[in-house]
Amino acid sequence: MIHSLGTTPRRKQLLRNLLAYRALMYENGYVSGIQFLDGSFVEDVERHSGRDPGDIDVYSLLDAPARFLQHPELWQTDEGFKFWEDEIQNQPLNKARFELDTYALLIQELPFGNLLQDVMYWYSLFSHQKVTFAWKGFVAVLLDQRTDAEALGLLGGS
Repeated sequence: MIHSLGTTPRRKQLLRNLLAYRALMYENGYVSGIQFLDGSFVEDVERHSGRDPGDIDVYSLLDAPARFLQHPELWQTDEGFKFWEDEIQNQPLNKARFELDTYALLIQELPFGNLLQDVMYWYSLFSHQKVTFAWKGFVAVLLDQRTDAEALGLLGGS
């Protein structure tokens, strides 16, 4: 993904920002899940619109950290739901600090029916261009600290 989407200085910065967001997750125990990347970042927006991508749209399906599954009462503390809501799910904050348009869902919280409904919604949103409604794809990336460290090295980040 670094080689195919990190083709300009702007794109490399957005990828470094994505890796910083993922590092925030890892540091707080969110180490398993999948992220879907979309928006102008996954298109050739430079060629067809003559501009750089403005951000990366990120939809995360995450497993709850083990400590919350083993001790559900911890979810009610500042490191539990408050952190989830104030940091991981806080779209305006993540837009300002990481240039990411973020949405997140804990897989363990939902009955299957709601999960299916959410997946269908995000698929329909992410599978078309915003302006032309043309079909397009999106990128799915598993959370993996080891490959994130390698990616950061490829981007020349610290």
